Amino acid sequence: MLRLGIVDFDSSHCIEFTRRFNHVGISPDQYVDGARVVGFRAQMSDAGVPLVDDPAQLIGQVDAVLVLSLCGAAHLERVRPFLEAGIPCYVDKPFACTLADAQSILQLASSSGTPLTYGSALRYADELADLRAASARCGAIVGLLICGPAKRSTLNPGLFHYGIHSVETLYALMGTGCTDVTTTWTEDAEIVSGRWIDGRLGTVRGVRRGATAYSVTAFCEGAVLHQPISTRYAYRNLCRQLVHALSNRTPLVSAVEIEEVTRFVLAALKSEQLGGVPVSLRGIAETGLEA
Repeated sequence: MLRLGIVDFDSSHCIEFTRRFNHVGISPDQYVDGARVVGFRAQMSDAGVPLVDDPAQLIGQVDAVLVLSLCGAAHLERVRPFLEAGIPCYVDKPFACTLADAQSILQLASSSGTPLTYGSALRYADELADLRAASARCGAIVGLLICGPAKRSTLNPGLFHYGIHSVETLYALMGTGCTDVTTTWTEDAEIVSGRWIDGRLGTVRGVRRGATAYSVTAFCEGAVLHQPISTRYAYRNLCRQLVHALSNRTPLVSAVEIEEVTRFVLAALKSEQLGGVPVSLRGIAETGLEA
């Protein structure tokens, strides 16, 4: 049984993950076996989780740590002591809000040889598996349109907040290789189009007004597939993946992809700020938005 510690409770994910791992306050079809949250307020206590005052107190009491801070800017300092101590970590979305932070976290994990994993729950929605199976019958995916909510927050700029789920879904299906991004933005929505090195186009429509359900339209060699995406089992499926990844010390998403997702969101935000001109992912500087 994997002993999991949780750092930061300012996101709903802390209780959503704990309910599934600890089998409390949720239907049995959502249960995840193989791990239990044992550390790092009223809902967590109700779930039977002992609390500590300092995250460092978890060291020696847990086998792995879930860093669930809502604000991506907090993740570097939250995850640092655990990576330095060699404790496998999962960092919640957004992984980081600057390229410098993302690269620092990845370097900490690499230099200490500590397993590090990351990924939005949307990557593991049942419907995405259905779409992959359908696309296997219909030929390669040559382009994508991902739709989903893109509510903004000062804590996580641009698509780093709710929009990160759609970006993660895009990368789960397209893989790495985006060269540049163009953003068309209004108060109600934004359209972010990425061009891949092989000529494919992947687009995220982030919605802030009207219906905001997740969906994927996949343009395949032999068909156009439209798939609504439900979040019903997404967290359960992610938790199952985490048990396997943390137990076997293997990442869910590669370091290369984590860095590219960060560059994609920063490039989209810079394109927005520049009025919709294309922005190269390679032009994103380590300090954040500056080229």
